Amino acid sequence: MTNPCHSIIERTIKVNVGSIIKYYRTKKGLTQTELAEGICSTSHLSKIETNMYTANEDTLNMLLKRLNLRLEEEHSRMKELHDLLHDFIFSIFMHDGDRADILFNEIIQKHDYMETSDYVNLYHLYIYRYYCWKKSHDKVKETLKVIQRIKTTFTSVEKNIYVIFKAINASIENDSEAAIRLITEFLQNPLPLGRFWIGEAYYLLSHSHSRLNQPEAGVMFGKKAYEIFEDDSNWIRIIYVQMILGINYMKLRLFSEANAIYEPLLRNTRLFFKDKFYPHTLVNYARCLLQSKEYIRSKKMFEEALSVLPPGSDYYAVALLGWIEIGYRTNHTTQEWEGKLQQLHDISLNLEGKFFFHYAVFYKKSQFSQVEGTKYAIKWLYPYLIKNSYYDEAREIVQEIIDYYSGENDIVNAKHYYDQWRRLVEKERMYNEEAY
Repeated sequence: MTNPCHSIIERTIKVNVGSIIKYYRTKKGLTQTELAEGICSTSHLSKIETNMYTANEDTLNMLLKRLNLRLEEEHSRMKELHDLLHDFIFSIFMHDGDRADILFNEIIQKHDYMETSDYVNLYHLYIYRYYCWKKSHDKVKETLKVIQRIKTTFTSVEKNIYVIFKAINASIENDSEAAIRLITEFLQNPLPLGRFWIGEAYYLLSHSHSRLNQPEAGVMFGKKAYEIFEDDSNWIRIIYVQMILGINYMKLRLFSEANAIYEPLLRNTRLFFKDKFYPHTLVNYARCLLQSKEYIRSKKMFEEALSVLPPGSDYYAVALLGWIEIGYRTNHTTQEWEGKLQQLHDISLNLEGKFFFHYAVFYKKSQFSQVEGTKYAIKWLYPYLIKNSYYDEAREIVQEIIDYYSGENDIVNAKHYYDQWRRLVEKERMYNEEAY
């Protein structure tokens, strides 16, 4: 396996001797006059400490000796910082949370020394990335203020790192359009960085396009990310990108391709990530099988997901809604079905947004009267889905509305909603073309 982060701090390890002298002089409580006495003038020392002037070797050695320092030892300390920062960002990329936390604490303890080194900018950038990863919003803002002050000193590599880190934060904040814009800027000149960074950029593009209902672009960039993650054995990211590919294949109704993704993914997550990823994989695969009308397999997976997911969570609600939809589609609206529908309604009251609430009411009304269900869909459910960019779900609901009006021989309303359906299809096509 190639070293995925090899070029982030590939530069020659550099020791800013002046900064180090100032750091240890201050730490020992010496004034410039006290340190410089008998060696050089105070003004000369001041220039050395600010790295405005490179002193001759004899002068440096005398200053270091007075501070009980050896230049070789400082080179070793710089190498230690180099390796520490490398391992830290690598652990974040590999989603090794325990390792990243340990290294973060080590790095923070070396804050003062980091500030004297050539790695001060990378130090603050990587801390910023760590806080974004941990979703520590107050710390993100605090670190960002520091970065704003020092960004004029960034090298070209550091500028590019900052761009992709901003893209990652935009993605975390659900600003997919900003994430795409920043990643596109990053990819215009990614060469100073390792290809692992490019893999992360492709992953973010795939994820962001998927959020914007651009499945073709989601698949294209997802495949590129997968190839890099596979080469670098980044197993956590492989699972994430496989999930995205499976969802986008489902949206494109490429069910054979989706099954080819989900079957090994389901097995591997069950064997190795049963608590973390397996329940989510169950739900996503069950949704795919629901779309392909494999109701028996889909229902079985939803039931298994409901048995392992935390009751009341978002994913639990997704699984519950899928189970209810199967019963509705297959005309199995039994007493158990009614109980689960009531459960979805109750859960929806404690979840953010009204997605599950509107679906619960829609199915409740549709159970007894297609007319009442359709009226509710027209007035509440369909507008909510459009407003909140749930275009896949909106397309399914508008098809039901079209079917209802067609059955009633209401040509005017059937055509009106058929035009709505065409606009949704056109919107997806337009998004995918823009992505290319």
